[in-house]
Amino acid sequence: MEVGKNPTSFLLYFLKKLDKEVDKVYDINQLINWLIISQGDVMKRALKISACLSLLALALCLWACQSQKESSPSSPSQGLKIVTSFYPIYSMVKAISGDLNDVRMIQSSSGIHDFEPSANDVAAIYDADVFVYHSRTLESWAGELNPSLKNSKVQVLEASQGMELDRVAGLEDVQAGEGVDEKTLYDPHTWLDPQKAAEEAQIIADRLSELDSDHRDTYQANARKFQEEAKELTERYQDIFDKVPNKTFVTQHTAFSYLAKRFGLTQLGIAGISPEQEPSPRQLTEIEDFVKEHQVKTIFVESNASSKVAQTLVKETGVQIKELNPLEADPANQLSYLENLEKNLAVLAKDLKG
Repeated sequence: MEVGKNPTSFLLYFLKKLDKEVDKVYDINQLINWLIISQGDVMKRALKISACLSLLALALCLWACQSQKESSPSSPSQGLKIVTSFYPIYSMVKAISGDLNDVRMIQSSSGIHDFEPSANDVAAIYDADVFVYHSRTLESWAGELNPSLKNSKVQVLEASQGMELDRVAGLEDVQAGEGVDEKTLYDPHTWLDPQKAAEEAQIIADRLSELDSDHRDTYQANARKFQEEAKELTERYQDIFDKVPNKTFVTQHTAFSYLAKRFGLTQLGIAGISPEQEPSPRQLTEIEDFVKEHQVKTIFVESNASSKVAQTLVKETGVQIKELNPLEADPANQLSYLENLEKNLAVLAKDLKG
């Protein structure tokens, strides 16, 4: 039987031949001798088979990669690379972008007030197409970025630019001037008011529409959706807060001024409470006086306040301790931004109902 050049035919022939030869031999040495005699031809044929199999594997791999690429036309790698400063901005940009862009944040685990970007963070910003931050009031370091010095193409966007901000309580009469940046006189915590958050989301949508006009319709549609959800949330809780008998709440972190203003509430800030450190004896005395003067029953602390701090306040003042999250750190859940914001509203409404 003449074996053709087809590797598959040869392989079948060789296996049959081997089977017959094994049936003939009664001594292992005979089998070995047959294999030695045949090995030259066998090796040539085997190399051909190996080459064919390798080419087949390569073809399958290339086909699979091409199919995956074609089936994912909206892959984030094809969109803008966007870096954001902290959770609220990240979440808003993500809501506006949908699946179009690769959106990341450089700060996620703690508050933004004392945050300073690392060298790696700054490098990530300069490597991006767009960097979005909230305000120079909050992220003062962002105003010092200079892409031109790093030959970077990154576009730096201040998401609160153009928004009407309120003065920080107690700084109403301070004048901007030498050594005093006017923006530092304003309260930056707009993201805790659903309507202000929607306003900022619209600014982000407008700026992304300018930079990526091909997807303008998507950005604007997502902004309208965000605004509609924010409006529904505001109206629902406005009805609730209008009916609560107590409209004053006390916070450790006076981040909720815009929220209070939106719903006709009053926020009182209490000094001397740190999320990490227990109050000193002097601070405890001041807190006790404050509690008595304002007849405080509940103090709202940050979600990252230590249990030891909370226990000390409960023991020394008799108040209840509850959490309000300023949403400066990533809450590490699958909820949307407005859903996380609603959790705050629900906690506050329940307490003020008495």
